Amino acid sequence: MESHLKKLVTHYRKSLQIKPDNLAIYDKIAELYYEQRELDKTLEVCQEALQIQPDLASVPKVLNKMLQTLGFEGEEVTAFQNLLQSKLDYESFQMLLSRSETVKTPADVKTWKDAIVLGYDFKEKKQWDEAIAAYMKAIEIEPSLSLSYLTLNCIINYCFTPEFNQLERIITFYHQLIQGCLTPPYAYVVLGDMLTKQGKISEAIIAYKFAINQTIHLNKKITKKYINSPKNDDVSFLIIGMGKAGTSSLYYYLCQHPQFLPATDKELHFFNKNFDLGLDWYLAHFPPLPAEGGFLTGEATPWYLGSYEVEKKVFQLFPQIKLIAILRNPVDRAISQYYMSLKFMKEHRSLEVAMTSEVEILKDIADPTQVIEKYWQTEKGYLWFGLYVYFLEKWMTVFPREQFLILRSEDLYNQTDKTMKQIYNFLEITDYSLSEYPKVNSGSYSKTNNELRKKLSDFFKPHNQKLEDFLGMKFNWE
Repeated sequence: MESHLKKLVTHYRKSLQIKPDNLAIYDKIAELYYEQRELDKTLEVCQEALQIQPDLASVPKVLNKMLQTLGFEGEEVTAFQNLLQSKLDYESFQMLLSRSETVKTPADVKTWKDAIVLGYDFKEKKQWDEAIAAYMKAIEIEPSLSLSYLTLNCIINYCFTPEFNQLERIITFYHQLIQGCLTPPYAYVVLGDMLTKQGKISEAIIAYKFAINQTIHLNKKITKKYINSPKNDDVSFLIIGMGKAGTSSLYYYLCQHPQFLPATDKELHFFNKNFDLGLDWYLAHFPPLPAEGGFLTGEATPWYLGSYEVEKKVFQLFPQIKLIAILRNPVDRAISQYYMSLKFMKEHRSLEVAMTSEVEILKDIADPTQVIEKYWQTEKGYLWFGLYVYFLEKWMTVFPREQFLILRSEDLYNQTDKTMKQIYNFLEITDYSLSEYPKVNSGSYSKTNNELRKKLSDFFKPHNQKLEDFLGMKFNWE
């Protein structure tokens, strides 16, 4: 088998001598190494591909599998894909491939690589205080490594409660560290998030704006004309839904467009959780846009669609904003959300028990958007969030139909180029094709038994028909 692998790699390497910029060949070589679990060589090939064409679309698709093999999950995968052009981020992969057994505590740490390995191990064991200490050590040793800030922020968000007593210590550490140090923009996003948790909103706004300013000056899309032009604070569009329907992939594709300037984070949860923080806090997460046009910005919080009275809050601040909703077969969406909850230990029931319980509660409710409080004490909303028509009806009593683009997630994955052109046309920007369209933040799980799937399909059937009638478009979900 090893001999066969070497022959294939040699064959593809010879092809590269003829066509050295053929990214498809790099992808095939990376796949061969990955199948043999030679992850270090897989990584080397991915690095070679980026040197040929240094944009995220050129990274071999096997890299996403490799991220998951190394233990990255959910939003960590999405965020890490946005950091791949950094040499240090690649080196962190190398470190994860061979863990040191001698490093047991932060006191044993000598290098930033050892600190991240230790932090990762503590995170897996849910020893949060120890994980935080390890990632802070990694930041202290190598302040320019984005991965440490990203993971530290994920841990803080997971652990944060009013009783969380580490925040002041971490913020003090941050302030001491960033004085005169070369730190990535995301370091200031994390600082802004922590200051927000402390209620220090004006200080948080300064941190977010500093992050945006750093990002702008590092962004290859930016020209001197942009830097010197008059600008407005504005948000061009929102992806309002739906969760587990492809919003991470869609936002990732948009981030590659030369006219798109991303927010500090994909999901800001302003209109459903953070509205009281004020408009200035929200706008601080976005790059300012030239008054003469040419660029756009937006965010994707996929739970906006089903959240209470979000549509009124959006209209209050941005009455002309463009709105995108991507809808997935509600059976598939519900099952995907269930497995995400199971993965993060927010669900302990079996799939059949969870789905059957919710069917029984929702089947006799005349207006599913007005579920009783008891519902939220027992259910997770797996089916409820798939009742799209009732949410869209509410939004379209506030916004005119022409401000919406409604998409099927099945089309995004099966006809990606065509669907993206539809989106670009709606956003009034030029067409832009990627060489690859990787699925971002996707999960995998066993096939659902036919009896349960039919039960869920029967439940959704009348609601799906209402959706088609209301929008005048076919979804063809079974």
